[in-house]
Amino acid sequence: MSKMKYYLTFLSVLFSFFQLSAQRIELPDERIFLLSDKPVYKQGDTIQIHGQLLASGRQYDRYSNYIYAELFDEKDSVLIRQKTKCDVDGAFTFPFQTEYDWPGSVYYLRAYTRMMQNFHSASFPQIELPIGMELFIPEANVPGVKCLFFPEGGQWVNGEVQNMTVYLADSHGTPLQVPFYILNNTDTIISTTSLSSGLQTIRLLPKEGDQFVLYATYEGEKFLFTLPERIQGHTLQSAMNRNKISYRVISDGAGITSERLFVFRPANGLEEIKLTEQLNTGILSLPPEETGLFVLFLTDKSANVIAQTVHWRNDERPSLGLDKKEYLAGETICLPADFSTDSIRLFHRIVKRRQIAKPAILQAELENELFSPVIFPKHYLSDESGMTKPDIEAWLRTARFIRFNPTEIVDKRFSYRFQPEIMNMFTGRVTYKSGKPLKGGSIVAYNSVTNQVDAGEIDSKGRYLISITDFKEGDYFFLQAHPAKGTAGFYEYIPDNDTFPSVVNRLHYYRLDHKYAEVSASYQDSSGFTYRVDEFGNRDYIMPEITVKARSRQDKAVSTEKFYNVTYLDEEELDRRNYVDMENVFMDMPGVSFFWSTVKDEQGMDKRMPRLISSRGFSTLKGGDLVILLDGQRIPLEEVVNLLSVRDVSSVELLKPWQTNAVTFGAVNGAVLVTTKKEGRSAEITSKGFYYYPRGLVQGKKFSDKTIQAPSTPGLYDLLIDLVTNKREVHSYRLPFVVR
Repeated sequence: MSKMKYYLTFLSVLFSFFQLSAQRIELPDERIFLLSDKPVYKQGDTIQIHGQLLASGRQYDRYSNYIYAELFDEKDSVLIRQKTKCDVDGAFTFPFQTEYDWPGSVYYLRAYTRMMQNFHSASFPQIELPIGMELFIPEANVPGVKCLFFPEGGQWVNGEVQNMTVYLADSHGTPLQVPFYILNNTDTIISTTSLSSGLQTIRLLPKEGDQFVLYATYEGEKFLFTLPERIQGHTLQSAMNRNKISYRVISDGAGITSERLFVFRPANGLEEIKLTEQLNTGILSLPPEETGLFVLFLTDKSANVIAQTVHWRNDERPSLGLDKKEYLAGETICLPADFSTDSIRLFHRIVKRRQIAKPAILQAELENELFSPVIFPKHYLSDESGMTKPDIEAWLRTARFIRFNPTEIVDKRFSYRFQPEIMNMFTGRVTYKSGKPLKGGSIVAYNSVTNQVDAGEIDSKGRYLISITDFKEGDYFFLQAHPAKGTAGFYEYIPDNDTFPSVVNRLHYYRLDHKYAEVSASYQDSSGFTYRVDEFGNRDYIMPEITVKARSRQDKAVSTEKFYNVTYLDEEELDRRNYVDMENVFMDMPGVSFFWSTVKDEQGMDKRMPRLISSRGFSTLKGGDLVILLDGQRIPLEEVVNLLSVRDVSSVELLKPWQTNAVTFGAVNGAVLVTTKKEGRSAEITSKGFYYYPRGLVQGKKFSDKTIQAPSTPGLYDLLIDLVTNKREVHSYRLPFVVR
């Protein structure tokens, strides 16, 4: 079976699982976790990102083979976008080169597959990367108290006993374990203490006229917080006990009319549960082997969410401990032999004792579906938990489902627009100059760097599809169409646009778990709490509206700042210097190096090719090949050197990578923009083909799980272990140790 036939067969089988019926809607998806090699970075550092791709359910290992990762700043501007291929087990690596002149700040990184783009981009895994910043780890809690309230279901009503989850943190967002009281008017009705996670769930019976406040004292200061207002309508209660979930719809007196109840399970999809006035309670039985998230949605008749509850059922993780608690600087840390088998993928990180670090279990099992502004209970990762279950149940009550809007699923507005990417494909259209499609024929893609040739077919509407052998970032292609009859002519080539999701930076809006400070500057907390209604009907937070932005393959020229005698030469300067040809221009330009190299052509003969690379690490990646933009259009360097006259050039400018990203794609090293005079251009560069610059693959350093070494500096540390088992289970650990 050919690669193409395999690809089409796979897709047909996969999307046969997507069923729109009155009973159940299956929604296959993927999940990712990301791990950085260090907690903080300096400007100019290379960031190594490691990760794992898994299917959302346990039926498959994964659907896709390719991962996209983006590094963006606090203004949600994407600075670097890269693509890589995961290995046979779903693991992958990314290198990101930072710049020396980037401002010290917190940057962000997210990853996704094409298939994941079918769902809300707020669900993509995301991590913070402080660059040129110091991690602020307080030795003790600081004055000030913040408080959040989370009614079960997202809202509460009068007349019924309900759960209310409370979250208490200091002014830096660190969880507080402090006593507090719930007052009704002036009467104390509850006296309790928050858990070590800062969370606590209390039960209240609100009635008309009740006015509830939370009273707490901390560091000798008194704090009062008013509980949320009740609503008129319905809410939802549920509880999990082993392999059963019991649920109950309650209201302030109104009966069940048109309300609906759904349950979502990643392994099974979205299923409706019969709900009537007489059937407002029930029990869901779960297969013993089914693990993961279970989300119940109470909706109106149009499937708009009124309330929701979340439960998590995970496998018992294997016990794991260190061989000892103290190590010498640089000493090897040994793990049990059972964790070094070929059936388990192991990732490890070493962080300082009080440092917050996001575990893989949180990203892979929870964050692909949920969002919470509350720190995941840290002691869940340790063997010292004891009281883990109440903390986790309380944390789940703070979370809201974000992967998709149930309304769009139920009313059949949802569809899989993005298919799993299991091989590299070039798609687009070929037309005559008149705009009429080239009906039938074939098309060849020639890799101008590796000499690899791949071919595809053109259908009756002029659309082409080519299965492409994997290629590196920086490779470019020459595409040429051939009609079914006759010889090739001059055609218009219209590649399909790259489509990327908009940035939804949930960590930027609710950063409570990580605190950073500029070097030699005191830390200032700017985080706050809000209580709003989002697009999914939740009454806690609002997520930015998602819009999908497409960037055309057609490059456009940009205007940039002129740096005379540094990175910019205008017409006046070109005339003054009296250059003979473009080779002399490039050789004389600061910041770049021009030279000729020898490569083998298709026949194995030596061929001289010009190269233009960056020689300045602060503006581009030192030593990287630069893209050539002729009037905003990407073009091979050899055509500019051999065919373009200096007399026809208006300006030559070196663009930095972030300037280049605004006008073209895949130019991670920057570009040289050559602008010609609008009149009297002598060299018109044409061919019967089309130069195409798609996004290629990058590959970081392979993660080694064979050796773990203690840090060279004495101190208190934690070893973070993240494992992926052969059953596609994810387990995380946090193991303390001391370096002497």
